[in-house]
Amino acid sequence: MKHKAGRIVTILLVLLVIVGGGAVAAIYQKNSLAHVYFHKLTDKTEKTTPVATTDKTASSTIDETKLKAQLKQLQFVGNVAVIQDGKLIYQQPYGQDPQKNVKTATTEYQIGALQNTLTAAAVMQLVKDGKLDLTTPVSKYYLLDNADASVTVGSLLEMTSGLTLDVLPASELNKDVIAWNLANATVTTTGQYNFQTVNYALLSGIIAQASGVSYQKFIKDTLLQPAGVKHTGFVTSAAVQSKLAPSFTYDKASDSASAVTQDTLFQTMNGQLGSKQLYTTASDMAQLTHYITSSSFVGEKYMHQGAIAKEGTAYTGRLTIDGSRLVSRADFAGYHNALAFTEDGKTGVVLLSNYQKDGSLSDTAKAILKLVQKND
Repeated sequence: MKHKAGRIVTILLVLLVIVGGGAVAAIYQKNSLAHVYFHKLTDKTEKTTPVATTDKTASSTIDETKLKAQLKQLQFVGNVAVIQDGKLIYQQPYGQDPQKNVKTATTEYQIGALQNTLTAAAVMQLVKDGKLDLTTPVSKYYLLDNADASVTVGSLLEMTSGLTLDVLPASELNKDVIAWNLANATVTTTGQYNFQTVNYALLSGIIAQASGVSYQKFIKDTLLQPAGVKHTGFVTSAAVQSKLAPSFTYDKASDSASAVTQDTLFQTMNGQLGSKQLYTTASDMAQLTHYITSSSFVGEKYMHQGAIAKEGTAYTGRLTIDGSRLVSRADFAGYHNALAFTEDGKTGVVLLSNYQKDGSLSDTAKAILKLVQKND
């Protein structure tokens, strides 16, 4: 009997500790399940801090009425994101495409040559690390017919290499665009600007050789992860593409829209980086632009040495100085994208669209940036 009584006392003491501990957890340990149920039962709620990735945060000072007026005037269809002083203050879809696809704050788009801003930034990271030199002839990495020492890594960035492509790529998504570019590229006059996608295709391969890892891994490790983006990746298949906003073209003569077919889209992708093409959201692109222009990345010296083009420079897809702003844009198989940032990269606007009838996304991005700066 004494042994049984002892066991009963022991059990009661253990239960008391558990119940007591549970009560403590319920009241004080905010991350415990007991705490959650305690507040549900007692009808108590706690104050929460708004997350910066909501459509509009409490700290936002942007005039939404004027912003939407700009988008309406443009007949904008897509997503807009605004960063102010390094913080995302606004992200929202606007307008409807011809199929009335539902968009959210995290709808993803292909960005075409806007990706060149990131490729150029990756090149300059390797330059800073001493693994790449802009004056190095491309022949160190690839053999090209009729290419002499004047065809350098830097000339690829500037698109003055003289490399051209006059052959249409296949419509089946290519996972090795380097081989196709090498087989079909020809060299004309080096030193003269000519927008040719072969330049940045070869740069993606040079990045892989200089870094010792694939282009995709280097972009992920050097840019995507440090910038903290969550909705950016590579369009490696039709399955990935099917999750993105579909793109449309507009015919002004007939006032009609057409969905861009997969064959057309993949052929356009193969003309650039193939399955190494990026998709992203407006907010992710804003964060990436802010990151590569910040002191956390390579710094002003290296960015202006190769990743940021001087004012008046011919279009390459890189960030370009435009007065006191940094701008870039891209049109790609029905996708239309533009961004405008302050020169320090702390405040900016990104517009990603899958259907654009008319007007200038670049001008609208600049106008919205001006609105944000007025309220800064």
